[in-house]
Amino acid sequence: MKNIIKLSAVCAVGLAMISGFSSQANAAGPYSCTDATYGTGSTYSDSYASCSTNNTANQASTVATATTVLRTAATQSAKLVSNRISSALSGGAASFNVADNGFSASTGLSAGDIDGKAGVWVSGSWADVESEATSSKFDGNVYSGMVGADYQVDRNVVLGISVGYENVDIDTQYNGFGGQDGNLEGNGYTIAPYIGVKLSDAVTADLTVGYSELEYDTLRFDPNTGNRIKGSTDADRYFVSAGISGVHELEGNWVLQGRGSVFYASEDKDAYTETESNAATVAVAAEETDLGQLLLDARLGYNYQQVQPYALVGIEYDFSKDDAVVAAGQTQSLDEEFGAKFGGGINLMLGPNVTGGVEAYTVEFRDDYNEYAVTGGLRVQF
Repeated sequence: MKNIIKLSAVCAVGLAMISGFSSQANAAGPYSCTDATYGTGSTYSDSYASCSTNNTANQASTVATATTVLRTAATQSAKLVSNRISSALSGGAASFNVADNGFSASTGLSAGDIDGKAGVWVSGSWADVESEATSSKFDGNVYSGMVGADYQVDRNVVLGISVGYENVDIDTQYNGFGGQDGNLEGNGYTIAPYIGVKLSDAVTADLTVGYSELEYDTLRFDPNTGNRIKGSTDADRYFVSAGISGVHELEGNWVLQGRGSVFYASEDKDAYTETESNAATVAVAAEETDLGQLLLDARLGYNYQQVQPYALVGIEYDFSKDDAVVAAGQTQSLDEEFGAKFGGGINLMLGPNVTGGVEAYTVEFRDDYNEYAVTGGLRVQF
């Protein structure tokens, strides 16, 4: 009965926070033919063919990439935290407890059997993201790193806090000119408290909330003149992730771990002014981007002494998403709501209270979109 109450509380808080994030008004796309010939600060106009036929060449670099940055950077930060919770609670009967996104194998001891109730950890990820859609062609890298500490307030509950840094560097071919790519660079810091509840020896529930303060620098080119157009803006991002993980020991040394979670993030970019190389200016409206996902992952691992290799299969469904705005009359790329994740990794028990590992995976079945990622981390219990 107590476990049911704990699970209900975690899920209720998570759903309430997600519901609070879901209200939003998506701003119109900041189109502009920015050369002074068309009027300083003018918005999208179909009176010039280049504005309507050059895809999103007349669009700021923050727009077409917004959902991808949320899907990659924000979800990575949430996952890097949620991984640690299963490791901190150290449930599971197998010699390793395969936790979400790899690299969080545990000693296999129950929480009360590990010396010390405190733990510290460090995790990082790298992802290569690429859109092949004509309307939003881009290619770049997203880096995320998190460090954290947690404490077991009792045998079945852990509380923790983490801080992190992310860096985004994406070449935006869709608004380039003459072989030169546009660009989006971003960086910022994240703070994310979290809680984990051990429902049984093999099942845990977790809740993570986070806030990120970000800065973006943009570069694009006028589709008519090739003039460089630069800008910069600040952004605030809020996210929440709630999930349940379970471990089942199979025959022999095989172990199956499953996780289901819901994730929601909202990012608000401030209005800003771009400056063209001829000194013309363009006003870019404030922009809000939301992304909600349901995630299911399964990992099949094999325990061999202090090493556990495993295979990964996952499914992700976007139940809420803001698509990139494209020029009038242009077909929007079908960025599918469903995606699949395939990969593998290895968990390591490096000492009585030290665990680590590495995982690599690819995201498939999203039209005109590719993603490849590597994650890794280390945890020490004391």
